Amino acid sequence: MPHELNEEQREKLLENLVIPPRPEILDRLQALRHDSESPLQELSELVGSDPALGIAMLKAANSPALGQGRKIQSIAQAINLLGVNNVINLASGLVLRSRLTQETPQALEVFWDKAMQLATVSGLLSERLAHVPDQCQSFALFHGCGIAILLMRQAGYARTLQLMELADDERICKVQQQLHGTDHTVVGYLVAKVWHMPENFARAILLQYDPQILDTGPDALLDHEGRMMVAVTRAAQHAWRTSLPGHEDPGWPQRRAAVLAYLGLDLVEFEDWCDHLHQQMAGN
Repeated sequence: MPHELNEEQREKLLENLVIPPRPEILDRLQALRHDSESPLQELSELVGSDPALGIAMLKAANSPALGQGRKIQSIAQAINLLGVNNVINLASGLVLRSRLTQETPQALEVFWDKAMQLATVSGLLSERLAHVPDQCQSFALFHGCGIAILLMRQAGYARTLQLMELADDERICKVQQQLHGTDHTVVGYLVAKVWHMPENFARAILLQYDPQILDTGPDALLDHEGRMMVAVTRAAQHAWRTSLPGHEDPGWPQRRAAVLAYLGLDLVEFEDWCDHLHQQMAGN
């Protein structure tokens, strides 16, 4: 997998993909995170102005992991209970889902449901860690966005997705390249570039499976924020995957030591947290 895409490669790929323009509401959501003097009221009004977004927000907020048994009945209540950053991240992900999903095949609906659950787990893990970038939960949502594009554009990609779930991390991109001539990290990188996401965010999508992704030093592939986004998402992915009956995580043994070391977690501590999360998600 290349570390970079040159301009010719980008243009060739973009010829065969239709990437919708960046939604204006994303800019308004991010502005509320940093610039607003009254984010609670403005965020409630912004989310509430889009009925479909409001309904999806309440559904997500009432998931077992986030709602924790509390019945959240309004956007304002969701903001008060979950916090401004969590709601902005959820709303951003829901906007992403609606803009990248032009059709609703079952595989696409399943993919987005999984992406939202992963982002929720990523947010919960971020709360346990120190100095986590604001973008971590958004990255957990966005890092697989190329899958949504390929599900709509590539015949047979739903079957490829099943093969990817059985592969370790080093095989995931190889499987896609062999069958489709591209992979979701490349497509996701292009989406991030077209949507003017930060460069380290886009590069983290492209390089997320690279064995050296968490290496530090002068030749590091990413800066600290980029490495944290990848590490948090990969740890959250393991926690979420293993919460599902009969589901395994084939790539985790390869990544476990580097990911947990970068996050400053020991194995026992992380596994205890995973067990607690699994009970929480099961409603116990």
